[in-house]
Amino acid sequence: MTAVLTTSAFFLFFFQTLTEFVAAVYAFGLMGTSIPPEIGALVLLLSPFLLLLWRRETPRAVLPALLGVLVAARLALPLLPTRGVLWVGGIGAAAALLALPLLLKRFPATASTLGLAWAVAAAGLLRAAGAGIDLSLSPHGQAIGWAVAALGVWGWPASRREPPAHPAGKPAPAAAPAFGKALAAALGLASVLFLLEAAFAAPAVIARWGGWRPATLYGLTGMALLGVALAWARQRLAAWHNLDSGALAAWAVLLGGGLYSLETTFPTDPAAYPYTPSLPHAGWAVLLAALTFGLLFPAFYRFSAWLYETPPPGRTLGAAFGLGALYLLVLIFAHVCTTTYDYIPVVGPLWRDRFWLVYALPAAVAALAAFLFPGGAPRGALSRNERLMSGGILALLALAMVGLAYARTPRPQPAEGTAFRARVLTYNIQQGYRADGQKGWEDQLALMRQANADIIGLQESDTARLSGANNDLVGYFAHALGMEAYYGPPTVNGTFGIALLSRDPILDAHTVYLYSKGEQTAAILATVSVGHRPLHVVVTHLGNHGPMVQEANLLQAIQGLAPVVLMGDFNFTPNTPQYRRTVETLRDAWLVARGRGSANPYLPPDPIDHIFITPDLTAPQAAYLPPGPSDHPALWAVVRGK
Repeated sequence: MTAVLTTSAFFLFFFQTLTEFVAAVYAFGLMGTSIPPEIGALVLLLSPFLLLLWRRETPRAVLPALLGVLVAARLALPLLPTRGVLWVGGIGAAAALLALPLLLKRFPATASTLGLAWAVAAAGLLRAAGAGIDLSLSPHGQAIGWAVAALGVWGWPASRREPPAHPAGKPAPAAAPAFGKALAAALGLASVLFLLEAAFAAPAVIARWGGWRPATLYGLTGMALLGVALAWARQRLAAWHNLDSGALAAWAVLLGGGLYSLETTFPTDPAAYPYTPSLPHAGWAVLLAALTFGLLFPAFYRFSAWLYETPPPGRTLGAAFGLGALYLLVLIFAHVCTTTYDYIPVVGPLWRDRFWLVYALPAAVAALAAFLFPGGAPRGALSRNERLMSGGILALLALAMVGLAYARTPRPQPAEGTAFRARVLTYNIQQGYRADGQKGWEDQLALMRQANADIIGLQESDTARLSGANNDLVGYFAHALGMEAYYGPPTVNGTFGIALLSRDPILDAHTVYLYSKGEQTAAILATVSVGHRPLHVVVTHLGNHGPMVQEANLLQAIQGLAPVVLMGDFNFTPNTPQYRRTVETLRDAWLVARGRGSANPYLPPDPIDHIFITPDLTAPQAAYLPPGPSDHPALWAVVRGK
């Protein structure tokens, strides 16, 4: 039982260090919108090749040393700037990948699999507690990391490896296992860990695939984990671990097909825009996949049981798990390319509109690999009391995750009164980073609180992805501000994200897409009840240089609507044809306020963030707030009916 504490701490720290490392590498590319030299740090993830240094067995001191490096790196992460996170997180992730095969050789597969399930539930619980971000990585939750480390260290002394038991009459294998089977196990393990890290350990990430409420996905993944807990507690392990590999193959089809149905097929004709896609008919498949993702744990058990019972020599492990790490690196890079395809030459465009493939591929690999390994009753099973305790702990973690997710769902109260007046704010948050590349969402939240806006439009807000450390900043801001939120375009469509937050009820909201040759762009069209009257609110983020075709699409989308507030990062300045065309029918709220003598005198050089209003509205006040928390200034304006 104590061994489960060590394995669960290992997997939780592995997920956290790898996710933070990938996000830090991405942050340097974000600042330069190009391939950063820091991408070279990704070579750290190929650390399992170091096992080739040992022909037979690695020295016993190697595994505890690697675990010590992982723990030290994880505990240091909340204290470091972005560059420090990149190198320390990278070293921690490298240590975890190098330790993984050694850990699975030492611990019975029952302990490793249950530890993984605990880690997934704990990861979801920490994100539910943080309203979208990992609470243990925030300045207020660092003690949680220390507590997890202490539990992991406490479980280590009782984790001595004992020779695996073999069925009567079947002697232990005399020959070293084939490299092909070791490679299949490594690829299967990498596939399972990628799927858990990139999605199921952070349910809000899945919610942003299809525009569902995050609490719904926390509920579904919690139910899946409760099913796993029940299997442990009621001694249904034989049936659970002996699930036909075909079930996992069917699950892979369910996940890949569901994601494929969620992606939008964009027209190639500019005349077809602004484009509003029809709602997908098979989005339910993704929800069902979230409810049944527990199938990944029997597959993980099969791979880890084989390594425990038939441990390959050091060089076989090094070659197999080195290639498994390379495969994991390819999956991570492909995932990043689904959004950054316009900035990564040659390779990037191959992944445009192929988000589904990033998940269908590892799901298929895990299913194919599982066919090579037998199921059957687990060996090294826990006692009845241990089963009840371990299953109960998993159930408690899952229930706490679901409960916190629902408790921290914002329930805004509409403003009293009938005045048709609202303070609106537009803000490009640069995916939660400051202008200097440091994490900045706490400062961004402080700025939003200072602005005291009723309606907020965010750009570059699609952080609920692996490259954004799986942080659901839209959910985090909405909870902290007590606002209702509409996320905007789902992450499967590869945009840089726009979102709408409102204290007043959002009566209707949908996403329209604009014609794009490079990065895909979109706009949110919503109706907000202000003083019991409808106000049309539009949030957008145009492509580089604010293409005229996109602004024309946008103006066409709002044609005939009134009153309208159109705000966002337009990527064009007041001296451009796009701006002049816009003010033919709309008015610049900052200029309206300046004409009344109530605009803040600060004006950024070449402003590209704007708030436009229809002539039936006026703007008695407006102000740009200097950049710092982001690389963009925020702009707010008070708008009211005439």
